[in-house]
Amino acid sequence: MKSHRLFAILSLIFFIVFQGQSQVNEDNLSKLSPRLIRKLSSLSSSSQALKVWIYFENKGESAEVSLKKCLAQVQQSLPDRCRWRRLKVREESRLVDYEDLPLYFPYAENIITRVNRVRAVSRWLNALSAEAGPQQIYAISELSFVKAIDLVKSFKRNDEFIREKTREETDTSYKHPIYGRAYDQLNQIKVPSLHLQGLTGKGVLVCMLDTGFRKSHHVFRFNNVLAEWDFVHGDNDVEQNRSDPKDYSDSHGTGTWSILGGFSMGELVGVAFEADFILAKTEMTELEEPIEEDYWVAGIEWAESLGAEVVSSSLGYTDWYKFKDMDGKTAVTTRAANRAVNLGVVVVNAVGNERENSWAHIIAPSDGFEVIAVGAVDASGKVASFSSPGPTYDGRIKPEVCALGVRNWVAANRNDGSDIYRTGSGTSFATPLVGGVTALLLQAHRDWTPRQVRAALMNTASNASSPNNDYGWGIVNAEAAANQSLGLARAK
Repeated sequence: MKSHRLFAILSLIFFIVFQGQSQVNEDNLSKLSPRLIRKLSSLSSSSQALKVWIYFENKGESAEVSLKKCLAQVQQSLPDRCRWRRLKVREESRLVDYEDLPLYFPYAENIITRVNRVRAVSRWLNALSAEAGPQQIYAISELSFVKAIDLVKSFKRNDEFIREKTREETDTSYKHPIYGRAYDQLNQIKVPSLHLQGLTGKGVLVCMLDTGFRKSHHVFRFNNVLAEWDFVHGDNDVEQNRSDPKDYSDSHGTGTWSILGGFSMGELVGVAFEADFILAKTEMTELEEPIEEDYWVAGIEWAESLGAEVVSSSLGYTDWYKFKDMDGKTAVTTRAANRAVNLGVVVVNAVGNERENSWAHIIAPSDGFEVIAVGAVDASGKVASFSSPGPTYDGRIKPEVCALGVRNWVAANRNDGSDIYRTGSGTSFATPLVGGVTALLLQAHRDWTPRQVRAALMNTASNASSPNNDYGWGIVNAEAAANQSLGLARAK
């Protein structure tokens, strides 16, 4: 009874916001999420724009025959790498499905005329995100083809870049003649022995979802980048705007990519330095804006369509969510991550740095059912003080595995374009270590599915016999995982 009363009060406040609206249809209000209603009721101005998801009822299908024709067209258009990867987890007869169909153009076109700006489009969610004011949102809710409207959620990452270090500065850590100061982070998870066996990620397509990437950094001079897209600014340049002295938007992405795929002899060698790469900029940091989930969803859909086999993501989302939403099926990024895994993509995501703050749980999309959530440990193998603990709301153990996330050695940059390296801490930097290992496993076992890769990592990790919600199954052992023979049935 209290919830109905609260809804009525919020609806009244919502009506006041829309002064000049002749009447409010309660059925249309039911399309707005409670979060959105609360946000609308708190606005100080009726002209203030919000970022919202607009979900459609269908994709405009008129008959079974036309639906089959559309699916056949989508299947025919799949790139070879995408088709090959999907065939590991799906039969030819159901290689594509309804979620692969594009949004119905007349619906999308109608929305475009009613909002300030369209931000991102999702086939999988049958939705688009847009910036719109209160009156625009209410008008959209009246459209018969609109199913629901919700807020775009966000999150502010609290990874820490420890003090900047150039090559010339001294450091007490061991400097390996090949791996440089990155040796400790690779040796802890038994990567060098796989490099000696010729496993370097060659032939495996990895997508990095992050801030911008400084492609011109010396550490990336050998990298093979097949595609790049800036989802924040809508162009194909994922580097920062160097004409803006306040723009360091490629700093974090440069660091995570270098851990996974960089190569500079004697300075820093990444886990899978011969992999092929797709780079997706899905976050803006130059204005200290929070990370927003709609760009992440657009990024992972794009990567999957190009044939990505691994997605390494050091982003996460909690704002507007509650712990009960960390159930593997609620957050839109989690739903997108689950979908990618079901299409044959190994999704590796940071578990979050929330242990010591008010949230104190894992972050989405690391709550996904078969997403490989990565926690952080220090050089001694102790769980990092910030690394988010599990479980998920529905009681599943998280993280899956851990890797070094304290004082990792990473590539960085100054705004003057100079090549530098520094240390950084956070589950963001543990994640690409594990993402790189998955690329090595897929190079060694081209037929392995995401489920098999995940099982190999968990079964051979340091805490496999007694997993818990601090370490999960423990610190990764890449050598043991690669040498494991798995008789797991494929997910069909």
